[in-house]
Parts: sequence; structure tokens; C-alpha cells
Amino acid sequence: DWVIARNSRLSDEQMQKMLGTEHGGMNEVLANLDGLTGEQKYLTIAQRFNHMAVLGPASNRQDKLTGLHANTQIPKFVGTARQYELTGQEWLKTASLFFWDTVVKERSYVIGGHSDGEAFSPKERLSEAFGPSTTETCNTYNMLKLTRHLFCWDPKAEYADYYERALYNHILCSQNPETGMMCYYVPLRSGSQKVYNTPLNSFWCCTGTGVENHAKYGDSIYFHSDTTLWVNLFIASELSWQA
Repeated sequence: DWVIARNSRLSDEQMQKMLGTEHGGMNEVLANLDGLTGEQKYLTIAQRFNHMAVLGPASNRQDKLTGLHANTQIPKFVGTARQYELTGQEWLKTASLFFWDTVVKERSYVIGGHSDGEAFSPKERLSEAFGPSTTETCNTYNMLKLTRHLFCWDPKAEYADYYERALYNHILCSQNPETGMMCYYVPLRSGSQKVYNTPLNSFWCCTGTGVENHAKYGDSIYFHSDTTLWVNLFIASELSWQA
């Protein structure tokens, strides 16, 4: 409610200008409030947080991502996915699907992660973008969130395959098995090495989401619809499903 009151002072043009700065997953979390409460005011404010400079091109199937800060963009499309589930507006679905297709199929490295120095490099020269700061871990954290939405809409094997590849080859390997500390980047450049955070002297965005990452290995093994069961991850697990 404070967010509604505070931003009611801003015109739509001012809101869009503000959204040029990283603002996290505001359009998702506010949409989730609508899902929890059924109160339209939360969906309205969620939609005011849709950054159209980025979402607009994607909804028209145009890739305008080169040069943008990568992880800033992904939560915007997790938000459009959630809003589509609440509204049924096709442009939201189109934007989410196009973004996923573009990032996964044209902008990602073999481990499922993407970005070099936190940015989307020119996809035409992706093979040259191997600095010491490839594949920011937060990016893959958010791409897995988006992938879950898309799989629930349409349980394609390609969604589950990407989820598995990115989970094992980026998320799992971003944690030090001896200390529990986590990587900001998983560098793919030959001769580079992982740098882990420390308990007291470094806390990055990929430490915050990293804490969540390693508690979530069980959340996408099984999906079901009516009496259909999908088993998507090769993980030692046990299912008790009365239905």
C-alpha cells in the first residue's frame, strides 16, 4: 500500500524513466500480492512497474538486449509471466516466451548461464565473450524461476532440459563444497578460477540468491497435472503422491 501511495505522485512517463534503474522483481512481487488477495489495486501497481523500453520490444519479438545489464532484465520477465497467469493478456506471454528463447538459445554458454561482466554481449560474437566475469549466478537463479513458469504452461522437454543443465552445471557448481561459500561469477575463460564469498567480509547479490539456490534442489523434480506426473531431474528423491 505504501508503494501505491508513493508512486501515485508519479506520471506514467516519470515511472518509466525511474524503471531505467535496476528495481528488482517489483512487477512480480506486486502481482503475487494480487494473486494472494484478489485485490485489483495490487495488479494495477504491478503493471505500472512494467518497464516498456525492455518489455515492448520483446512483446514484438525483437531482441534489443545487447549492452544491457543482464540480471536487471530477467526479473521483469518473471513478472510478465506471473501477470499473464493473472490476466491472460497475450502480449505478456509473448514477451516472456521470446525473452526465454532468446537468452537460452542465442545468448547462453554451455553451462546454461549467460552474461560477460554482468552485461549481454553481442550474441553474434558470443564465442569471443570469455572474460573472467562470465555467467553471473543471480542470472541463472532468475532464469530458473522463469523456466518454472513456462514449464507449467506447456510441459516441454526443452524447458526441463534447460532447467537441469543450468541447475547442475551452474547453480550446483557455484557453491564451495568444503565451506558452503558461493560464487558471484562462474568464469569460463581458460586459466581463470572461481572466487567465493567469505563469511564476514564479502556479501554479494549472488550470495543472497545463492543462499536460496542450494535450498531449492527439490522444488522442480516433480510436476503433475491431474493424473499425469513429470519427473524432470535426476536427483535421489522419493515421492509420496496419494492422487
